[in-house]
Amino acid sequence: MKEVRIWIVGFGTVGQWLLRAVHVQAPRLADRYGFVPKVVGVANARDGFVYDASGLDPQTVLEFASAGRSLIQLDGVRHWRSSAQGLAATDADVLVEVTASPADSGEPGVTHMRDALRRGIAVVTSNKWPVALHGVELTALARKKGVRFRAESTVMSGTPVLSTLVDGLAGTTPISLRGILNATANFILTRMEQGASYEDALAEAQDLGLAERDPTADVEGYDAMAKAMILAGLVF
Repeated sequence: MKEVRIWIVGFGTVGQWLLRAVHVQAPRLADRYGFVPKVVGVANARDGFVYDASGLDPQTVLEFASAGRSLIQLDGVRHWRSSAQGLAATDADVLVEVTASPADSGEPGVTHMRDALRRGIAVVTSNKWPVALHGVELTALARKKGVRFRAESTVMSGTPVLSTLVDGLAGTTPISLRGILNATANFILTRMEQGASYEDALAEAQDLGLAERDPTADVEGYDAMAKAMILAGLVF
């Protein structure tokens, strides 16, 4: 049985959800795909990067995160003040990159991904702006190094759009795409078409969990722009 060592960088809500999913799905992954996932490093903005070559205990890490305790206090871990330092000093097979990396630069996500790919380490990310700004470069680097670069969750929350268009059409070349790129804006506009005010439609979207407390990325079009850039770069 092959062991796959994983870093999770950006250990907020998404990172914790991923760790929980990896832990719960580990038996099925082993049975169906023949590998055992082992999370060896996690990082967040507050605590920096913690690492245990023998594998972090997912339950304990999640309990620490839920209680607001510092990951530095985990038994037996090595610690670096920044993700970049920790990544450079340790090793893994896969980088899961889910940091907050804004539109102006895509940092620190793009640097994390670029450095991992240069070392021949596969990358999985849901981080939109690093892929929107640098996806073509990162894809080419992954191809050159012979490793995977997967960004499926950057568009349609993991519904297989990118892989379907890039890998699954048996040689067919897509020439255009048409669709709704932002569910929040679609919901709000639908409600407004039905007679609701913008304010009421937005409040309902927030109550349903469709819109963030700060809805700027959705309602000002930045989220749709990032997705359009990702589709243009990675598919075409």
